[in-house]
Amino acid sequence: MVDLTKLKYKVNYNHYTYNFKTKRYESKEATYSSYEQARANQWKCEKCYKLFATLKQLRLHKLEYHSY
Repeated sequence: MVDLTKLKYKVNYNHYTYNFKTKRYESKEATYSSYEQARANQWKCEKCYKLFATLKQLRLHKLEYHSY
């Protein structure tokens, strides 16, 4: 579990939790059936709402598509 108070870039972070009743990973955006799916959709671009697995992929996406 990630401590959100210690997370440096929490603005774009898509936090997920495991729901024991439904046996799924849930976030504000969606529900995922496996940990790998939830982990792959961890970071979100605020301009085009595309999801990324790592912060590095999000940074590269912003440089390529949203820089002037």
